[in-house]
Amino acid sequence: MSDWGVGDQVVDDAELLVTELVTNAVIHARTAVTLEVEAADGTVRFKVSDESPRRVEIKSPSPESATGRGLILLDQIASEWEVTHTAAGKHVSFSLITDQHGSAVG
Repeated sequence: MSDWGVGDQVVDDAELLVTELVTNAVIHARTAVTLEVEAADGTVRFKVSDESPRRVEIKSPSPESATGRGLILLDQIASEWEVTHTAAGKHVSFSLITDQHGSAVG
């Protein structure tokens, strides 16, 4: 992402969200996981895919719970996100917005 001129805050947000989504896929899907990243028009888009038909759901963890916050973070940080179910599994995609200089917008 540094080759694309993406700012540090966006990189930090991306690392957090990708880590959460890949961890969810490894723990819950237990299949192969792929990550795709692309940058265009002031946006960096990420797609984490797995081969499980299991549905994605936002949890309501207790304050003491050590897990269950990944999708909550995704919903709060990403400029947009979606889940696409396919015959081969699912994709969880999200975008982070940058300006022309790679800095976080907003």
